Amino acid sequence: MSCYFKNKSSLRLSRMNSHLLFTLFLTFLCHVVFSEDYYELLGISRDASNKEIRKAFKKLALKLHPDKNTEDPQAHEKFTAINKAYEVLKDEELRKKYDVYGEDGLKDDHFGGGHYQSWNYFNEEFGIYDDDPEIITLGYSDFEVSVEGSDDIWFINFYSPFCSHCHDLAPTWREVARELEGVIRIGAVNCQEEWNLCRRQGIQSYPSLVLYPTHEFHRGSRSTKALVQFILDSLEVNLYDLWDGNFQNEISQSDHPWLIDFCAPGEDCLTQDTRIKLSAILDNLVNIGTIDCGKNAHLCQEVGYHGNLVYFIADVGPEKGEVIDSLETKEIVSLVLKKLPDPVTVDLPAFEEIKKNLAAATELPWVLHFDRGPMDNLEIRKLPAFTSDINVGHVDCSKEQEICQQVHVRKYPMIALFKSHGHYEWHHGRFTAHDIAVFAKESASSSVQTLGPEDFPAKISQPDLPFFVDFFAPWCPPCMRLLPEYRKAARSFEDSEVGFGTVDCTIHANLCHMYNIRSYPTTILYNNSIPHQFTGHHTAADLVEFVENTLNPTVVQLTPETFQSLVAERKSGETWLVDFFAPWCGPCNELTPEWNKLAKQMKDDAGVGSVDCQKFRRFCQQQGVNSYPTIRLYPHNSQGGYRYVSHRGWRDVHSLYSWAFQHLPSMVTQFSYNSFLENVLGSEDAWIIDFFAPWCGHCIQFAPDFEKAAKLLDGRVKAGKVDCEQDYHLCSEANVRAYPTVRLYLGSPGKGMTQPVNGHMNIESQDPQQIHNLAVKALEDYRADLEEENQGTRTHKKGKTKGKKKNKGKPDHDEF
Repeated sequence: MSCYFKNKSSLRLSRMNSHLLFTLFLTFLCHVVFSEDYYELLGISRDASNKEIRKAFKKLALKLHPDKNTEDPQAHEKFTAINKAYEVLKDEELRKKYDVYGEDGLKDDHFGGGHYQSWNYFNEEFGIYDDDPEIITLGYSDFEVSVEGSDDIWFINFYSPFCSHCHDLAPTWREVARELEGVIRIGAVNCQEEWNLCRRQGIQSYPSLVLYPTHEFHRGSRSTKALVQFILDSLEVNLYDLWDGNFQNEISQSDHPWLIDFCAPGEDCLTQDTRIKLSAILDNLVNIGTIDCGKNAHLCQEVGYHGNLVYFIADVGPEKGEVIDSLETKEIVSLVLKKLPDPVTVDLPAFEEIKKNLAAATELPWVLHFDRGPMDNLEIRKLPAFTSDINVGHVDCSKEQEICQQVHVRKYPMIALFKSHGHYEWHHGRFTAHDIAVFAKESASSSVQTLGPEDFPAKISQPDLPFFVDFFAPWCPPCMRLLPEYRKAARSFEDSEVGFGTVDCTIHANLCHMYNIRSYPTTILYNNSIPHQFTGHHTAADLVEFVENTLNPTVVQLTPETFQSLVAERKSGETWLVDFFAPWCGPCNELTPEWNKLAKQMKDDAGVGSVDCQKFRRFCQQQGVNSYPTIRLYPHNSQGGYRYVSHRGWRDVHSLYSWAFQHLPSMVTQFSYNSFLENVLGSEDAWIIDFFAPWCGHCIQFAPDFEKAAKLLDGRVKAGKVDCEQDYHLCSEANVRAYPTVRLYLGSPGKGMTQPVNGHMNIESQDPQQIHNLAVKALEDYRADLEEENQGTRTHKKGKTKGKKKNKGKPDHDEF
């Protein structure tokens, strides 16, 4: 509904001379406008891309702008309404809030909408390239996913609509885009609207032309010819110059079709630039070759062609090719692709048969292309070349409405992979053969399936099958980055262990509201209908670890009773770490994956538990817990539930691990200057010493590993440490120049003797097992040498040999 007044109503109100009534009526109508669904207001679908949003807004802006509707008293309010809708939907974070909460979710955000540019701005300057199909207008989110998140080659024009040079360049940029269509991707970024993106990309002047992924700025001429040549010189392509000496070898080594230019003197031949373009566009589909028939007349005669451009689908030989009667790149590409086989047309009976065979695992997966009308997309024709072990089909939704309704097709075209067990998954990436093929291979190897209302609550309430569900929106970049990691995680589990599914909240908004989805992506593991929300990093490893920890927890979920028996009444020598949390607390949820990792690392050293203070509120109050999360360590040398050490530092697993180890029973002896001289240098025992400084971050991180090394060496090599800030004279004498420094003292050679203050060797490793191996090997060698020397000394004495046997770096044995 629009904020609009009929003429009769306005006249009636004027006659009544009721300004107050007029104002109230206006306010009511305008409120209706502002409360209207933003997507409906702009006339777009809920999964519209940024480009679709921009184009819809520009069309309405030119129609409803107050400059063109000067006689409409409500023109400003109408335009403000669509401007506000555009400002919200073009912004990723605002759009998320609006999708979940509606306008109520935007109350705390301050954004534009009340101010706008002139009509001429929208007509001439707003989105200069929005109407050019070959040029992709990129926003912050699109850039993050499509440019930085891929290896595709992009040539991007960063411009400002207020820059005259940018407008002068626009016709040339369009020509470049048409010249290079299919060769690379041509983009444009409006820095007036995407100033943060432009600043992050180092844009300091307009227009700036940048090649990605190398991030190379074009500094030369901006003519069409110069810009196209700049790109062609940057491409790496495979071109084959064929002649008598290499012809058979090159032809026999490739399984791809060949497009060969039999170039004859005086005839038109493909230019080098055209060959480069063809190779880039038809990469992995067709080999591009040239034979100079002037120099290789015998070869051209043998193959049977002269002065022709010929396409060979299989064997290369006389009368085995099809002549391509064109030298223009786009026309050649179109003719070649049309010679590739059409995808299979799938009707309802065929679709049901495909599902039946896939459910029985008797057929290869199917990539299905959904569109209205016959299949005319050349990218789909390329697919069989990329997906030899996957079938390709086309569904015409104008004829097969029942199929398209079954799978909830809402826009066209769409691509889905139908795989074993009857599951299917939608492709949400770029609509190129290469990207679709990559998606199909990833999806076919994972158990991820698309879910809809018909799957709930049945899927998530199966008693023997936990189900991991990803609620997402296709326009959300973090959602798109998560999906490949989600598929990797699914491959870590058998189908019978954990189910993996996705719900598109732009299609199934009611379902997402029903399950209280408040942001995208929201990923929840349902275990016997009990939801466990994932809060870690969006990586496959973290997803797998979350599932494993949820199903087989290493953290003990404590109740008041188990807290009393396990923690308060712990045995002497036992240590417990406890996290007091609330499920609604954001920092608590961020801590959860780190706490699970800590529990695994400390499995043999301490108990690790958590207390849900929402469920056990009174108990937490009795324990004096006033904020969440509260982390406490109950030490091994005390008892009871009220003697603990509170954690105040960072909450990552490494910091927690280092903090906890400071309070565990230690096998490492702390030495002062005098005790070191007496117990280490004057001892026949072997010692390994950690020289550290309390302010040294690496020392703090190393301390737990040194404790582990001490345990591994127990009984063979004793472990100690020296605080070099407190005993700096000792560290100076030992020539310690960096922290931590680990030295091995192998023991004094005899009673009353001392060993060198700087030890026998430095241990360079900080890995506990390697420290153990190095120390044990050095000790065995040292004692073997001592034994050998002792044997030699006894022999000398027995023979009454005169003189002394010198021992390098060690006291004479005669002093024993």
